[in-house]
Amino acid sequence: MTPDAPELSTHPETARKQAWSKADLLDVITRSAGATMAVIDRSLSMIYVNDEYARWFGTVPEQLVGKTLVEVYGEQDCARFMPFVNRVLSGERVQYQRMLHTPYGFDEWRTICLTPWHNPQGAIDGFITTALDVHELQVTMNALRAANQRLSSHMENSPLAVLEMDHQLQLLHCSQRAVQLLGWLHVEGLEGRLLTDLLAPASMDNSLQQALQSLQSGQESQNRAETCFVRSDGTEVHCEWFNSALTDADGQVTSIMALVQDVSAKIQIARQQHYLANHDSLTGLLNRAAFQGRLEQSLLHARHTEGAVALLFIDLDGFKHVNDAEGHRAGDEVLRIVAQRIASTVRAGDTMARLGGDEFLVMLDREVTREVTDTIGLRIIDALHQGMTVDGRELRIGASIGVAVYPPLEGDIDALMNRADQAMYAAKRAGKGRLHYAQTA
Repeated sequence: MTPDAPELSTHPETARKQAWSKADLLDVITRSAGATMAVIDRSLSMIYVNDEYARWFGTVPEQLVGKTLVEVYGEQDCARFMPFVNRVLSGERVQYQRMLHTPYGFDEWRTICLTPWHNPQGAIDGFITTALDVHELQVTMNALRAANQRLSSHMENSPLAVLEMDHQLQLLHCSQRAVQLLGWLHVEGLEGRLLTDLLAPASMDNSLQQALQSLQSGQESQNRAETCFVRSDGTEVHCEWFNSALTDADGQVTSIMALVQDVSAKIQIARQQHYLANHDSLTGLLNRAAFQGRLEQSLLHARHTEGAVALLFIDLDGFKHVNDAEGHRAGDEVLRIVAQRIASTVRAGDTMARLGGDEFLVMLDREVTREVTDTIGLRIIDALHQGMTVDGRELRIGASIGVAVYPPLEGDIDALMNRADQAMYAAKRAGKGRLHYAQTA
């Protein structure tokens, strides 16, 4: 053995590896890679293909080497992937998915990877193409994409506004309905914004804030909240929020979803029903039941604060004649005018009601003095003695008022109203159009 000859290992495994040539290693790698592999030069001729590649065409590598892509694939198929070939020959590494018909008789998805082949000077002499089986992954991705599309479609078509946020309440997705309901201009630019920054301050009241914080902290997995805000156009919007949290395997909150329902119409109906239940339909003043509720509260407060409550019982003079002579339509209009005139004479915060027929009530529960009661009572009488124009005709009525004051009178609702009623009849007996006070026994 010469001094400069390489020393060969006597270890069997090492000696075997050293005996392999680069060609042997390349052959082993390409045969066992489980992927189709080919090397194409700039003239688009095949200079190398592995067995798996050749198997797709029902032949052996030797039959493909030297052929061009057009000869192997045909002009129509080549036209489909030539844009990718042009990109890789420009130096770009290209990867795309394609459905291929396998030599085993079925179609499957493959990832095609085109890699530039550089010579020692750095120029591109061609490219290497490989194809890996990604059928199961692609099928799963397609199913997931279809499911996401169906979910997105449901979200967009839902009458509820849909908001998806991360655990910090940063917006991940919102439906077009959410944009409309919450008064935002458009969907673009919303992703990544904090919900607390997007909502008007009036919307983020304690109810919604506490509900979302409870989900963020993991105290609750779902809850609901109600909000109310006014849009820039003055529209009052009432919303009911149905919120839920999604957690990972460790129980940490990863996202929060809110389904928001516009309940403005329901609230408006409830308000209308409440209004109709508590107000006289003709004049808009409180009805008897609602007035008695207010009177009871005022009497209770007066007893605790040593205050006073004055009750003015108003009965119209001459209304029956107007109603009989002019008809019920004119009579109803007179009653509406009476309500308006009473409202114009009392102070802000004083309480008015129509008991029914031509009987009205006014309650004073602040700064109640004889002077105040006299002033308001006489103003009412004067206002109702003024002429009224109804259907082009000048009509005149009057009013008699009985006043009952607690204290010194008994602070009981029925007792106080009866005393005021009796005082009103005393005013009528005394000549009508006047004010009469109920006296203590």
